[in-house]
Amino acid sequence: MKKLLLISSLLLLLFLSACQNKFSSDAWIDHPGKRYRMVEDLLVKSDLKGMTQDEIISSLGEPEQRITSPVPQFVYYLGRAGLGVDDLLFKLQFDANGKLESHEITHD
Repeated sequence: MKKLLLISSLLLLLFLSACQNKFSSDAWIDHPGKRYRMVEDLLVKSDLKGMTQDEIISSLGEPEQRITSPVPQFVYYLGRAGLGVDDLLFKLQFDANGKLESHEITHD
């Protein structure tokens, strides 16, 4: 029984780690529906805070949506959430100087 539990745990860990992909600008830009697999790696390995809007676009490509009021924001589509009903969105909020101030992952 313990052996079965150990094997099951290892298989689950392997499966979960396989669901996450390494971030690459090319893959992010070319495969918007699979961005949810890369966003964690992006956040761990990249210090986005303080980047300018142009630097963000250079790395992530053009956002699907630009919001100008009340504060400047970029919105990137990450893919389907949960059972495929909602969209996952990556929202980037900029300060008055155009530098990234905060980010969040939300459901639409």
